[in-house]
Amino acid sequence: MLIRFQIKNLYSFEEETEFNLLTNDSELLPHHKMHTNGVDFLRMTAIYGANASGKSNFVKAISLLKEMIKTGKVIDDADDYKFKLSEEALAKPISLGIEFLLKGKMYYYTLTFEHKKILNEALVETFKDTTDRVIFERSLVGEMQEIPFIGGNVKDEKERVFLEVLSEKLLSKEELLLTFLAQKYPNEYADIDNVVSWFSETLIVLTSNFKARGITHYFDVNENVRLFIHNYLSNLSAGIENVFIETNRIEETFPNINDKTKKEFIDKLKKESDKGIALYYPNTREEVAIVLNEDDTLSTKRLFTEHLGKDGYKVRFPLSLESDGTKRLLEYAPLISDVINNERVYIVDEIERSIHPMMIKELIKKISSDPTAKGQLIFTTHESCLLDQEILRPDEIWFTQKDMGGATQMYSLSDFNISNTATVENDYLNGRYGGIPFLSNLKELNWHTDETIPNQK
Repeated sequence: MLIRFQIKNLYSFEEETEFNLLTNDSELLPHHKMHTNGVDFLRMTAIYGANASGKSNFVKAISLLKEMIKTGKVIDDADDYKFKLSEEALAKPISLGIEFLLKGKMYYYTLTFEHKKILNEALVETFKDTTDRVIFERSLVGEMQEIPFIGGNVKDEKERVFLEVLSEKLLSKEELLLTFLAQKYPNEYADIDNVVSWFSETLIVLTSNFKARGITHYFDVNENVRLFIHNYLSNLSAGIENVFIETNRIEETFPNINDKTKKEFIDKLKKESDKGIALYYPNTREEVAIVLNEDDTLSTKRLFTEHLGKDGYKVRFPLSLESDGTKRLLEYAPLISDVINNERVYIVDEIERSIHPMMIKELIKKISSDPTAKGQLIFTTHESCLLDQEILRPDEIWFTQKDMGGATQMYSLSDFNISNTATVENDYLNGRYGGIPFLSNLKELNWHTDETIPNQK
């Protein structure tokens, strides 16, 4: 579970800015609080702010860290990512820090880098009341890398030589030590391997324009998820009675497919995946899953929705005929199931995109009211209807706002002294908490003028 995230000199963040899921003394929605190792933190957060205030940059920053850990290298063009509205900032490095809970342990990982150079990198196991345990730390002193130890003090001469060779020969200045050790020595450093797995498997970042891939096959092979989707869609009153997966021979779906293309699919499936290939087929304007059967033949799977018509008449629609909002709801189904049933962390940008305010409110309300939910959901939004203390606690509501120098600031609603009965939505729209756009007087734009627009020649 995510506990805190720190950003410095990246995108619209100039000075070190911290977002956290730590609790205050609010007694609202007590089932939203999780307690581990003496620390209370939250399982939901909504981030509000005007357009271009930094909400998406917050999501992009976490996504960038996740991607660098995946590739094992810092980005090549770091200067292009720095805060650009300050000449001083362009001469400073980028820093990121993240603290999270994993298998009963709290870890803090930090990374400071310049163009193709990691200046500092560290992984620490953190404790509330005792001294933190440094798992590793690497730094760049001049042009020399220093790695004092991994996992504790240097045990013997053999390990000392290994660290020397590692810093001078094996590890380049742009490579992450975290990823390097997880890939090369997965069985020797359990903490490091677990941390990398957390970034790749537990932390899931969805940008505003994400498209779920493989969703048809995922629904087909997961019976529990299909049942969840059925209940989920019917309760949201989206007009859908059920969801079906239709399986056909590949020749029926693609009549013009040739033997060469079929062989390429078979070879790819045998080599790379036993879960099928997801294709976007222009003719049907939807995703088609291709799977390999035991007899080396190919089948396709397509998702259909069932609608209830007049006098109980039921009709199946291909996904291409559904609205963008319905497609988005289907794409969110695995997310919601995961947040409720698994200890995953979802960070979603513009969660309400293409979805009606009443429906997104109902969706978030269902997650909020479920006392059994195991995961975390952190999202950015403009939907003020979610600013309801029956859905979100004050410490679960955050705002982004630019200062006079154009840098993003982040702060929590719990910084304000509000009562449990306050109408947060109205106060927010009236500007009490900031995080809203400042609009010019429309008269200054000549929108209200009696003057006739002259004919253009």
